[in-house]
Amino acid sequence: MSLDAVREQFEQRAFDCDGLIPRLIPHYREQHDVILQLIPFETNAHIKVLDLGAGTGILSALILQTFPHANVAAFDMAENMLKICQTNLSAFQKRLNLQHGNFAEDDFGSGYDLVVSGLAIHHLDSAGKQQLFHKLFHSMNPGGILLIRDIVTGVTPRLTEQYEQLWRQYMKANGENDAAWFQNYLKEDIPSSVEEQTKWLAEAGFAEAGCHWRYLNFAIFGGVIPR
Repeated sequence: MSLDAVREQFEQRAFDCDGLIPRLIPHYREQHDVILQLIPFETNAHIKVLDLGAGTGILSALILQTFPHANVAAFDMAENMLKICQTNLSAFQKRLNLQHGNFAEDDFGSGYDLVVSGLAIHHLDSAGKQQLFHKLFHSMNPGGILLIRDIVTGVTPRLTEQYEQLWRQYMKANGENDAAWFQNYLKEDIPSSVEEQTKWLAEAGFAEAGCHWRYLNFAIFGGVIPR
């Protein structure tokens, strides 16, 4: 599926996104805690942050609440998502900059101390991910931290299939139509393994590229810009 088609899907889903995601993603709120714990800056630090594929602003909100001197650029390709993000984060409007665009093609700025991305990069193919990782490397300051939360494949096809079956069981147990969601996933998403993506991060120049947390086909991984 093209990125334009993906954008259209997210425009349509925007208004139910925050209630829907925990029913689709195992340990979704636990992942938020992990991401915050992995951010190494003091809470009073003046940091410039990019939330790539910000959606309705959940990660932006967590960072703005935790770091009262942080400034966040929330970047997303779906205008409806950004409208909800603006409403959700109205209390932080002086420290929030909304940016509409396609992160695979458009400029998203530079000079970032922290880049976070939640459930977004899997829309790119392997080459697109590698290009993005190089682009991110050059957009960040020395000592900057990249944290990606995303859907991934297993290291083998058998493990991928097993993870997907367990994921479908989770969605079904939450009252969702697992068959319909799984078909959307097959049509829209192009996940890669954590092993591949940490290798690509290292090739782009990131230090300490690795996986911090994983449950089945969901992972938090990233790297550091060398000083």
